[in-house]
Amino acid sequence: MKALNRRFVYRRLTFAAALAATTAAFTPAVVAADLPVKAPPVPAVALSWTGYYFGVHGGWGWGNTHISDPLFNSTFDPVEATYNGPLAGGQIGANWQYGNVVYGVELEGSWAFVRGNTNRDQSIISADPNNHIDFRALATGTGRVGYAMGPWLAYAKGGVALADVQMTTQFQVQPTTYNRTPFGAVAGAGMEVAFMRNVSAKLEYNFMYFPPEHLVFINHTTVSSIDHFVQVVKGGINVRFGGDQTLPR
Repeated sequence: MKALNRRFVYRRLTFAAALAATTAAFTPAVVAADLPVKAPPVPAVALSWTGYYFGVHGGWGWGNTHISDPLFNSTFDPVEATYNGPLAGGQIGANWQYGNVVYGVELEGSWAFVRGNTNRDQSIISADPNNHIDFRALATGTGRVGYAMGPWLAYAKGGVALADVQMTTQFQVQPTTYNRTPFGAVAGAGMEVAFMRNVSAKLEYNFMYFPPEHLVFINHTTVSSIDHFVQVVKGGINVRFGGDQTLPR
């Protein structure tokens, strides 16, 4: 009877051990199957400069104008006029980004208050307050190429420039005014940084050259040759639209 009981207990223990081993073998797979699957990481994104933009700017301009004439004393030929003053305006353009390289075009116009007079007393154009040169407006059409580094864009630009210039001389009792619209070239460089998804700020330098034009001043028969050199530093804000604002890295 005791032997029978021992065999019964032994069989029950053996069955329990087998059941425990089977349960242990299958439990990890079941538990693993029930665990939530982690989503793949979201790829990082970087700013895209592609799109159209418009904005405003303000800054300071300065420069000089050379006036050469056969009537001038050769010691002081050409006469030099210097000027400076503020300017403000707006711009519109478009960018296309390929990798880190950004290409673009831009139209820009400024109301200018850049004015001054000659710095030497001459018989034709003197340093009298009535003899002055006044840049009233500046406009440029340029191509741009730059290199993007995240939210930063360093760029260079070049193209054509147009100016509205008013020249006043005291040849007679009343001053005589000449309105000119010289056409020239512009080159520049700048840095732009995006501080919001589609808003950026820029700081830019421009150099403009208006080649010699010819003007016959009243009361003499000689022809004067006039060329202008203008420099501008300006800061501005651009708002981009109509293009991708982000791109996968």
